[in-house]
Amino acid sequence: MKSLTTRYTLRTSDVDIRKNYKAFAFMSMAQEMANWHASRIGFGYDDLIRDNISWVVSRMRVKYLEAPKWEDEIQFSTWHKGPDGVFSLRDFEVSDAEGRKTLIQATSSWLLIDTLSRRMLRPDHVLGEKSPATALDRDAIAEHCGKLVTPKEGMELIRTHEVLYSDADFNAHTNNAKYVEWAFDTLPLETVSGKDIDEFQINFNHETRPGETVELLRGTVGPDTFFVEGRCADKTVFQCSMRLKP
Repeated sequence: MKSLTTRYTLRTSDVDIRKNYKAFAFMSMAQEMANWHASRIGFGYDDLIRDNISWVVSRMRVKYLEAPKWEDEIQFSTWHKGPDGVFSLRDFEVSDAEGRKTLIQATSSWLLIDTLSRRMLRPDHVLGEKSPATALDRDAIAEHCGKLVTPKEGMELIRTHEVLYSDADFNAHTNNAKYVEWAFDTLPLETVSGKDIDEFQINFNHETRPGETVELLRGTVGPDTFFVEGRCADKTVFQCSMRLKP
């Protein structure tokens, strides 16, 4: 099974003020789909954790062609694209109920981590032939996620956030979808509630845990285009670029 598709009806918790599929909900579903599919092709969480190895999403780029709405039925698909150096690539696509119209496209880069030493492991050393054998030669977004660079000027502290119980997953680290939620929450309400998402990209750089405090800085880098950086103890936790539709 080189790809996995599931049908899903958007609930109230999945949508924003405009009844659009919000970025946090997309990210939450994407991580579930990634694990479900990886498990079916032999390298999901349960397959790897017995050897103290785990997947960590490092970068994600998401394009909204058209936002699905509350109570829409969608098809959510994902597939593994194989290794790219230390990264493993995985794409996602959201379409309408019939699978005829693409609504959201995404690409992501993942790392394999030794959970004890926190060292990165090469995919070919861990997965062997499973990686190329299960890869699908198809792009939702052809370009790989690049490294984001924080603007040198114009970044302003918007607020601080103490990492809470509800932010953490079962690894006791902040869940990746929460960083996207924090980033969008820095935008002025009158801006984000009045326009649809065009696209966003996020780089995950360091883990945070409950009790730590993250500074959220935002800059405006173009028309309807923003950059958010999260910092904790002088480390860059995440970087996120966001663009809204005109």
